[in-house]
Amino acid sequence: MSDASTKAKIKDTVRVLREQWRGIEAEWRDEACAAITRDAVESADDAARIAILALDELGEAIHRAQRECGG
Repeated sequence: MSDASTKAKIKDTVRVLREQWRGIEAEWRDEACAAITRDAVESADDAARIAILALDELGEAIHRAQRECGG
């Protein structure tokens, strides 16, 4: 799987999570819902951003190594 398709899959997964969670939030509004939103759903957004940044950095490191090694 390429970096681009991996990043797209991560973004799509978080988008689906958000869409499905909005449906749940429409029916369930209490402290437990707020806690899950904060601790899980918003954390997923943060984790996805970090993973995408890490993939970008890894891709750059691989390209740099290939250039330096003549590959």
